[in-house]
Amino acid sequence: MKTTLQLLLVTLVLGLGTRVQAQERNRVVLTVVAHPDDETFLGPVLARYAREGAKVYVAFASRGEKGVRKHAGTSEGDELADLRHSEAICSCQQLKVEEPFFFGVNDAELGMLTQPLDKNIQKVANEVEKLIAKLNPDVILTWGPEGGYGHLDHRLVSSAVTQVVQAMKTPPRLFYVGFSTDQAKVMNETNSGPWHNEYTWHATDPARLPVRVAYSTADQQASHRALECHKTQWTPEEMQNLQRSLDAAWNGRVFFRPWFGNHASKDLFR
Repeated sequence: MKTTLQLLLVTLVLGLGTRVQAQERNRVVLTVVAHPDDETFLGPVLARYAREGAKVYVAFASRGEKGVRKHAGTSEGDELADLRHSEAICSCQQLKVEEPFFFGVNDAELGMLTQPLDKNIQKVANEVEKLIAKLNPDVILTWGPEGGYGHLDHRLVSSAVTQVVQAMKTPPRLFYVGFSTDQAKVMNETNSGPWHNEYTWHATDPARLPVRVAYSTADQQASHRALECHKTQWTPEEMQNLQRSLDAAWNGRVFFRPWFGNHASKDLFR
């Protein structure tokens, strides 16, 4: 009798462990950003959850075909869009996340009024809705309403994602990546990227960034390698400067603001 009970207990424990492991494997993160290279501003967190066994997906709204940099030797249009498409795939491979999705909206046209209206910003909302139905994510990540440094495409992608989530009866957890006052100050004082004279990183009060996700050195290094894929957008020197700025600002933790509620946490899933 005792042996039978022991076997039953062992079976129950093993079964519970298997279910817990299955739940861990089935966790899904969906990140929706505007351009190829935006994912690097969440890079260490994406690398962390992929390393821990979650299915991590990135969706890019814009083709990025207008982001011309002189050093890249490319012109605006399909050639640049194809290169940025390849760079995005390279970045996701370095982060060890799943194959990315591309919505194919023209760069810098998300806010344009068109007929029909679903050609641009509504197309992003429609594509996000389809991905949620397909992937059933537990967590969605995107830019905050400030768009990082105010980029209109960033702001509009954030708005489109929020539109979809707020219409759902049982939505996934939605988080906006952000920089606290101190972090934004570091970024603005140290960053020397291609548009540093045009944009200022916007701050969020730290009290509104209660979800703070730590990452490992390996995750940080994966994020660096991901950024280095985006050769059309950054010179090697600019990449190094941005890496140093982000490392200093984050100091081991990326901050997020929950769409709904203000619960402090160290984990996107809790």
